[in-house]
Amino acid sequence: MARAAEIPTGCWPAVLRDEYAAAYAGEKTVEAFVSRVGTIWPRPFIETGTGKGKFRAWRKIDLDRVIAPEAAGGDPEAL
Repeated sequence: MARAAEIPTGCWPAVLRDEYAAAYAGEKTVEAFVSRVGTIWPRPFIETGTGKGKFRAWRKIDLDRVIAPEAAGGDPEAL
């Protein structure tokens, strides 16, 4: 069953777990987001465990560099 990506109330944290990273990136589901990790979206900066105990986390700034590289201070051609 697909897990819905939800935007948290208030501001975005600097470190985003699967659900928040998917919502921040504009993906409809966590599974859709994860399927694009390593191609469109950056790999998580933390990835430990396996199966249901798997923990992944992305830095918001890393996602920002893909979403709006010029606003994040990056070079859009460097991606």
